[in-house]
Amino acid sequence: MANIEVKLRRGTEAEHDTTSGGFTGAEGEVTVDTTNDTLRVHNGSTVGGIRLAKLSEVSAGGGGTVTSVGTGAGLTGGPITTSGTLSIADDGVGPDQLANTSVTAGSYTNTNLTVDAQGRITAASNGTSGSSVTKYSSGWFNNTTGLANGGTYTFTHNLGTKDINVTLWMATDSSGSNQREVNLTLRWTGSVNSEGGGQILNVSTTQLTVQLAEQGWLYLDSNGDWQNGNWGTTHTHIKTVAIG
Repeated sequence: MANIEVKLRRGTEAEHDTTSGGFTGAEGEVTVDTTNDTLRVHNGSTVGGIRLAKLSEVSAGGGGTVTSVGTGAGLTGGPITTSGTLSIADDGVGPDQLANTSVTAGSYTNTNLTVDAQGRITAASNGTSGSSVTKYSSGWFNNTTGLANGGTYTFTHNLGTKDINVTLWMATDSSGSNQREVNLTLRWTGSVNSEGGGQILNVSTTQLTVQLAEQGWLYLDSNGDWQNGNWGTTHTHIKTVAIG
C-alpha cells in the first residue's frame, strides 16, 4: 500500500450532533465520527450529517435496525429504543398477567356478552332459552273401512299445547306416494257452492280432529279445471303433521 496519508475532519458523536449546535458539513463533505468509528456524509443542511453503518451493524440479509418499539393496550415496558422487555400489564395479582375484567369466571347458559375493542369479554350473563319446538306426525292413516266423504277422524298429538300449526296431507298409499297438501276449498258450480278437501278442527292440548269434505277433494285436471275426487278412491290415505 502506498505511503500516502489522508486525514479528514473528525469529532465525537456529541460534537457532530449536539455540542455548540452540532456540526453541519458542506455538501459532499465526509467527516469521521470518533465515538462510533464510522463516517458521516454531509449535505450542507443536516446537523451531524448522515451516519454510515459499519459492517458489524449490517445483518447478513441486508435488513435495517429497529429504532423504537412501542407498547399497545395491555402491555408495559415501552417504548424501547435500544433494548428492553415488553410485558403484559400487571393487574396486581402476579407478574405478567392480563388485567381482570368485571366478568365473574364460570359457565353461562344462553349467554349475553359484551366485548370491548380489544376483543375481551367485559360483561356476561345468563340468557333465556328459546321455546322448544316439537313435532307430531300421525303417519299415513286409512280407517279400517277406508276414508269416507264427510268423515271425521281424531288424532292424539300430546304436544301439550293448542298453539300448534297443523297441515293435512293425502297420498295414494301407505308409503306416501303422490303426496299432496289438503286444503278446504270452495268453488262455484252453476248455482251451487261445491266444497272439497278437508280441515282441522277441535284442537286441544292433546288431540285434533280432521273433517273431510262431503264432496271429496278438489284437484286441477290437465286443462287447469277444478275436479272432484272422492275420498277413499285414488287418494286413500291422510296424514296430519303438527308443530308446536
